[in-house]
Amino acid sequence: MVQSIVLTGPTAVGKTSLALQIARTLGLEIVNADTVCFYRHFDIGSAKPSELEQNEIPHHLIDVADPLENYHAGRFLSDCKKALAEIHSRGKRALIVGGSGFYLKVLRYGMWDAPAGSPEFRAELQGVPLEELFLRLQAQDPVHAQKIGANDRYRLVRALEILALSEKKPSELESGMSRTPDPAFRLFVVDREKTALEERMLVRIRAMLDRGWIEETRVLREKFPGSRILRSVGYAQILDHLDGVKPQGRKLRPGTAGLIDEITLAHHQLAKQQRTWFKSLEPDAIFTLDRDEAVIQEKILKTYQ
Repeated sequence: MVQSIVLTGPTAVGKTSLALQIARTLGLEIVNADTVCFYRHFDIGSAKPSELEQNEIPHHLIDVADPLENYHAGRFLSDCKKALAEIHSRGKRALIVGGSGFYLKVLRYGMWDAPAGSPEFRAELQGVPLEELFLRLQAQDPVHAQKIGANDRYRLVRALEILALSEKKPSELESGMSRTPDPAFRLFVVDREKTALEERMLVRIRAMLDRGWIEETRVLREKFPGSRILRSVGYAQILDHLDGVKPQGRKLRPGTAGLIDEITLAHHQLAKQQRTWFKSLEPDAIFTLDRDEAVIQEKILKTYQ
């Protein structure tokens, strides 16, 4: 069995720069496990590695889906294993990098047995408000509804679809999954102190806005108005900003300052959710940046030797 390291951590923690540094030193290739990076044209808001970085270090599973496609977990699992097999066949090793907890869970524990999607069922729910979708799921499967939360339209629809087509609760299907992590994938989590991470988030958000994140979002909505990726963290807040939608229960500062506040808040919430996910995935090791960079590199080297 050939083991692969999965490097993950909350948003803005520095996964990409750390992975590039380790890949350069150890001669590794990088396999993406970040949801937004799968999609073409979502470049600034996804914080994708630059074209120069992708040319320097071979990257896999970046820009593999069109904005209107559904790049689901089953496809990721298949593509990831194919990419690893191809890399290993050349005598190279890979580092799987990303912060999408659901995709990492599929790597660690496999897929649960759920029915295929139904375009007809999804079409019926297209105009149903997000809040109502959440309430419907909460009434039928409160455990899974709580896990998804009230803001993930795609996963709420998928859960209701599973209930309708299989007459089984998603939480019950999930409980039947393997409880033992796949030994082929070792999970390393990197994190930072809360204040340090929040400072990094703010710096990165401002830099991305300076690079044209608002205009990128505007163009993407014009070209791909039905893309669910437009509801991901950052893009969703920019759309609200463009449409003049104000948050409920919070005072919004005018202009870009208010937008930065909203994106920052969404990033804080995302980081909290990610930490919960990573803990549930039974990581093999947890590191604190920047302190443990040398230790991480040494552990990866020992694993791959």
